[in-house]
Amino acid sequence: MVNPVLAPIDMILIGFDNRNADYSEREGEEKQTPFNDLELCFESESPEWPNMIICTYHLLSSPLLLGHNINLDCSEIEEWQGTRQAKGHLYFSNDDYDTEQGDTDACEALLGYSVKRGELIGYTGSVGNHSMAPFRFKVQHTTINPTVQQGNKYLHWVQPGSFFFWKCYTPNTTYPKGVLAYPFTCENYQLPQEQNNPNYKYAKQEN
Repeated sequence: MVNPVLAPIDMILIGFDNRNADYSEREGEEKQTPFNDLELCFESESPEWPNMIICTYHLLSSPLLLGHNINLDCSEIEEWQGTRQAKGHLYFSNDDYDTEQGDTDACEALLGYSVKRGELIGYTGSVGNHSMAPFRFKVQHTTINPTVQQGNKYLHWVQPGSFFFWKCYTPNTTYPKGVLAYPFTCENYQLPQEQNNPNYKYAKQEN
């Protein structure tokens, strides 16, 4: 089942990694089909959470990649091979870095595009029988993160379940300062119908 994924905070798109495939069949593991694995990374634009990094992955598609699943060179391949296209700043467990791999022009990513909390950023993908869109968060701290081998050693992964709360989204929803709230559509508000279509795309922002 494909569900919209909404921005949990005001943020700006800083990187993407396209790894979508029809299936993954790695040695010693059960074949998983489909294997949706598009990843987006954002930087917080909220004054309450300066420098916070938000990455979401296992996405089916995103309106922030104008060419994804539109242009053949930025569409799903048959077997998962890892990164096919990647551009911008990406964050993983042990490192973060700037990159440009593959034919990124085909994806037409809106790097630098700002989204507000509650706005659409993607659609949930599936890994085998499991539909998902996991989030990862990194926050700035004065201590060094010993797991980081390359990149900003003062960013730390955090478990959002310990300080997140869920709240039904409406365009005029207010949230307490400094509290992370994941907005979701519910009976009081639904996304515009066209934004429930995985082929929905944003327009480019004018400079």
